[in-house]
Amino acid sequence: MADFQANVIIAEPVEVVFSYMSNLENASDYMDNVKKTTKLTEGPIGIGAKYQEIRIVRGKEAVAEIEFLSYEENKTYTTRSHSNGLLVDYHYRFTEIAEGTKVEFTAKVQVTGFWMKLTKRFLINILKGEDGDHLHQVKVNFEKEDTI
Repeated sequence: MADFQANVIIAEPVEVVFSYMSNLENASDYMDNVKKTTKLTEGPIGIGAKYQEIRIVRGKEAVAEIEFLSYEENKTYTTRSHSNGLLVDYHYRFTEIAEGTKVEFTAKVQVTGFWMKLTKRFLINILKGEDGDHLHQVKVNFEKEDTI
């Protein structure tokens, strides 16, 4: 079961939306707390590709490594973020519809360690507050730009 989820319809072709979102170096454009994302691995985006993400969490800089766990071009992908015992899987599904592209997102949070388990609900609420509306922001970005 997802810890939080969202969906949005974007009036753009699925190939355009998928390409933009699967390039995690664009994350700072639609996730306010992400300062920078840098690709760590060579080659195309796909299973095993890794990124380093720097974001501001409750006023402090946090670094996470993100890896693609699954990837089916123009259809779906899953990434896992790992930072200090916090594992967060973000799963995206892209569907071409008459209005453009429907994007569905689910987040699953896993924790390790006694203290992390005690604060899991609190951590989920922080993540939901930071990332819960990012699909809406992607839509806003497409609507205000001629081309992304």
